[in-house]
Amino acid sequence: MTNKNPLTKDKILKLLRKDIKLKLGSELIALEKSLNRFLAKDLVSKLYLPPFNNSAVDGYALLKSDLNSNSNMLINDKRIVAGDKQNIYLKKNTVSRIFTGAKMPLNSKTVVMQENVKLFNNKLKINKLPKYGENCRLKGEDIKKGQKILEKGEKIKINNINLIAAIGKKKIIVNKKIKIGYYTSGNELQKPTENLKGSEINNSNFYSLHALLNQAYIKPKFLGNLKDNKKLVISSLLKNTKKFDIIITTGGASVGEEDHLIGAVNQIGKVYFWKTAIKPGRPLAIGKINKKIIICLPGNPVSVHLLYGMLIKPLIEYICSGKLNLPKSTKVKVNFSMNKKNKRLEWLRVMVQKNKDELIVNKFPKQGSGMISSIAYSDGIIEIPEKVSFISKGEYYSFYSYEDIFD
Repeated sequence: MTNKNPLTKDKILKLLRKDIKLKLGSELIALEKSLNRFLAKDLVSKLYLPPFNNSAVDGYALLKSDLNSNSNMLINDKRIVAGDKQNIYLKKNTVSRIFTGAKMPLNSKTVVMQENVKLFNNKLKINKLPKYGENCRLKGEDIKKGQKILEKGEKIKINNINLIAAIGKKKIIVNKKIKIGYYTSGNELQKPTENLKGSEINNSNFYSLHALLNQAYIKPKFLGNLKDNKKLVISSLLKNTKKFDIIITTGGASVGEEDHLIGAVNQIGKVYFWKTAIKPGRPLAIGKINKKIIICLPGNPVSVHLLYGMLIKPLIEYICSGKLNLPKSTKVKVNFSMNKKNKRLEWLRVMVQKNKDELIVNKFPKQGSGMISSIAYSDGIIEIPEKVSFISKGEYYSFYSYEDIFD
């Protein structure tokens, strides 16, 4: 085991960047199946975008030499619509009817909007002269041929998938899905029921992990509930680390006599660190067995959610993409005061209220790591650094919305 003292968030991130690496390989997939997958190589355009000069409006294409003319101009018989392949040249004092997206005449770069003209049979008079180049989209003004449009490791999203299609890619090379097996731990866990007996509790962590791991770049599988028996834990871990890239467990990583997980991992593999200087989420461990990563999350549901969103999700995406992207935050003003232990970072669940142009947050009344309702009924968390021992009303801290943490 590498750490005698609980690790800070910054030290954990430094360790993850340095020591946690896996090679996933790549595959060619259809673009329509690529949403939220990670590019395995840079994407370079072989086209200009747009591929030709085209009209931005419905109107009339005209020559630069006719821009200062107030005379009636002849409308020629060249009606240009989107998809036309013909090459058209305009003659002086002549215009062509053109529609949005249609290819411009080869000697024209200006379109007058149809609203700014008056028609007289086959002639037109311009009421408002356009400037040269107005309403014309130039070849390559968006994307140049040979331009890198997305880098290796970028995630395919709703806002960039159309760009990939626009440069003509119907298949792309992405990193393979990461195979993740996950367990819950504890003899007391039951499938959801309203008829609990004795010390039984419903296994909510299964549903949390099932939802959290439901990502396009992950191939997840539930491996069952680990019983509180060291031999069984070792046997199951050895078997499944041969099948998966990452194993995630919840529970069984504390210091109780029935918590065998850390000892088992240490016996058959390596524990990089165990225990963090983070509340909630102290009993977190990350290690390796058979060159595969094992992540031991606490059993408390709040810790599972927050550790996953703030540290484990970025780690998984880092393995899949080569980029460690942490959740986005914004500064908010706190509407409360409280004491806090120093030497540990805290994630306080908060509720947001807007006050003019700034966000103000109130502390959610229930802060225990077993308070499942605190995740359901709050808006996000504020991060209080290790060195802070007292939070004063009116101070500013980093706020992470659940949408930014789990998106």
